[in-house]
Amino acid sequence: MNIGSILGGTGSSNYNIDQILQATQPQPQPSGFRRVLGGLVGGIGNLVAPGVGSMIGNAISGSSGLPGGMFSDTAKFLQLQQQMSVEQEQFEAISSVLKSRHDSSMSAIRNIN
Repeated sequence: MNIGSILGGTGSSNYNIDQILQATQPQPQPSGFRRVLGGLVGGIGNLVAPGVGSMIGNAISGSSGLPGGMFSDTAKFLQLQQQMSVEQEQFEAISSVLKSRHDSSMSAIRNIN
C-alpha cells in the first residue's frame, strides 16, 4: 500500500491538506437501525444455519467482523508519516541552501565598505 492508493491514486506525491484530511477521516458508520436489524437477522440465521447467520448479519449491518480497519489505519498513518519525513528533509535542504546563499550575499555586501 502506498500513499497514492490511500489518497485517490493520483500518482503525484504532492497532496494538499484537504486531500490528507479527507483520507484520514473515519468512514461513516451504519445507522443504528441497520446494526440492530443485522444483529436480529444474524441471530435468526445462526439458528437455521450456524455460522452463516453471522455473515448475513454483518453484511446487513455494514460491519466486517474483523479488526482490519485498525491495521489499514495504521498503514495509512505510517505512509503519511513517511511522506512528512521526506518533505521535512527536502525543506531542511532547501532552507540550508537559501541560508548559505543569504550569508554569502551578506558577506559580499559587508566587504564592499
